[in-house]
Amino acid sequence: MYYSSSTGKNCALTYGYGAYANTTSWKSVKISRGDGSGEQKNGGQYTYYAGPVYVSAPDQCIDVAGAVPDGKTLKLNNVHCD
Repeated sequence: MYYSSSTGKNCALTYGYGAYANTTSWKSVKISRGDGSGEQKNGGQYTYYAGPVYVSAPDQCIDVAGAVPDGKTLKLNNVHCD
């Protein structure tokens, strides 16, 4: 996750790791405001990463999720609330 103070947007990517690093495989990423609005997602067969996806969430928390083929999903809810 990244935040750009110049655009006021949060950004997320999902990188492959281990056996999925630098190989074409399923990768997905999703981002939204903490209340679920503004959801953006990207998924498919990518070599390096899925995304980027962006959401503008001034003075709000965001939710992000990323997944790779082995069923590993990382979800972070109500982060970057400043």
